[in-house]
Amino acid sequence: MKKTVGLVVDSTFGLKDKFVKEEDIIVVPLKVMIDDQEYVDGTLDPNAVVKALQEKKQVKTSQPSPDLFKAAYEKHLEKYDEVLCLTLSKTLSGTINSAGLAKTILDHPKVVVVDTESTINGSGYLAEKVVEYINEGHTASEAVSYLDDLKEKGSLIFTVDNLQTLHLNGRLGKMSAFIGNILKIKPILRFRRGVLDVEHKVRSFHNVILYLKKQVEMMLEYGKDVVVRIAYVDRATEAKELEHELFQLGDKVHVKLTGIISPVISAHVGLGGLGIYLAYEE
Repeated sequence: MKKTVGLVVDSTFGLKDKFVKEEDIIVVPLKVMIDDQEYVDGTLDPNAVVKALQEKKQVKTSQPSPDLFKAAYEKHLEKYDEVLCLTLSKTLSGTINSAGLAKTILDHPKVVVVDTESTINGSGYLAEKVVEYINEGHTASEAVSYLDDLKEKGSLIFTVDNLQTLHLNGRLGKMSAFIGNILKIKPILRFRRGVLDVEHKVRSFHNVILYLKKQVEMMLEYGKDVVVRIAYVDRATEAKELEHELFQLGDKVHVKLTGIISPVISAHVGLGGLGIYLAYEE
């Protein structure tokens, strides 16, 4: 069937250039500021943010302007009957506000804006599944319902070196950050449907990997296929180790190492970031 819905996403989704081009997706970029220098997300090497964090430089981010989203909607409406815009979680960024304002300014009934309530490779995975769905000829309204079902099936589980970055960026409460840092433990956090919680605490990175593996094993017990997407800030070696461990769990576990997290999200997560998006498929 003919595809009737054009897709717009923000730059934190981490979609590969080839996929974006083949699926005719418009990516609206956020911005990253390192000290006083401004960069467009998607053009900045993620390792530059890692280096800046290591050097304790000030790293900030900003959401796209409504004009960028409006231009994306207008471009897709020249070709498609409807436009579906997906953004990272509103609890992490005001990007959805810009996307929604652009829809209001354009005042077009066929533009739909949706919060994925996720980020990193979670929102990326959701976007990939939505692309498959709209390629079957489904409408934007049907895709929104489909996406809502997908959200219930997965979550992000990750660790960081220091909870202070998340706290300073307003993503985590002061007490949770204080406890994690003062005890010198490795916090394990879960981000599900826009809510971030400290789920567990371990004493070493090796135990982080064991915990993540255990979460996958527990999901396997439901008898369904399990999807795992691995991403990191500056833990490439550990990410490969985790990938190797998960490959041992059998054919029902579909593992993909998506690589380094986007500069915008790395700035908020901080150093030592490593995690998975874990979901099951019917």
